[in-house]
Amino acid sequence: MNEHPNIERIKREYQAFAEDNFEGLGDLFSEDAIWHVAGDTPLAGDHVGRTDIVEFLRKLAHDTHDSYMIEVHDILANDVHTVVLAHTTVKRDGDCYSADEVHVFCMSDDGLITEAWGFTSEPEGRGQFWF
Repeated sequence: MNEHPNIERIKREYQAFAEDNFEGLGDLFSEDAIWHVAGDTPLAGDHVGRTDIVEFLRKLAHDTHDSYMIEVHDILANDVHTVVLAHTTVKRDGDCYSADEVHVFCMSDDGLITEAWGFTSEPEGRGQFWF
């Protein structure tokens, strides 16, 4: 069985983030994409548009001194959705956040990310980490 093409697209997104390739990362989002961040942290809210999303992700990397590590466990995809099961570890100012996460992406017909959400197994830990 062949791998769904959206799996390869999402792998490229995670690789670009890991390599600080934010220009390449931007190429994977539609111009009007939305990245939703739930919770009550300074990161919470909607990041709208390719430029805003890329700057948000660049700031995450910068604020965590490039310690933001995502270990992808599995990627599930169809023509509309791609879901990533991962473990995230982030260090900042002597603190550490580590949790299992689910990342959900809506994909356009041409394979671009149009919407994204992240869900964590440690919502209270994430909130404490970012304050």
